[in-house]
Amino acid sequence: MDLTNRFDPSTALAAILSCDPENIITRTPPDLPPYLLLEALAQTCGMHLRFRRHFLVDVFLASASDLVYEEHPAPVTIRARLTGETGAAAGYEAAVESGPPCRMIMGYRPALADTFFRRRFQCLSSHSSIL
Repeated sequence: MDLTNRFDPSTALAAILSCDPENIITRTPPDLPPYLLLEALAQTCGMHLRFRRHFLVDVFLASASDLVYEEHPAPVTIRARLTGETGAAAGYEAAVESGPPCRMIMGYRPALADTFFRRRFQCLSSHSSIL
């Protein structure tokens, strides 16, 4: 399957519904393809880690396990909980709707002030009241 023309990671998340130092809840747009659902899970954890680190880190998906995919024609809610953090990575349990949690390991490294992801976080957070 050629995804080069259809893979647009900016469409994976529609809103950040809530975020605190240990948890984040996001929502996707409807009819999200399976490859963008994995992206939405990674972005959810990545946004949380950036938030925790005051948007001063580059974040990347290091590992995903126990991921179960079910089709969801409606928007879905993703809940992620921080399970541990070191100086180079953070572990999360993330679940789509009420499904079983998967494990996400997000790597990170120091970065200069990140205005792009800070603005994206603020924009996605402001959309939560209309979804």
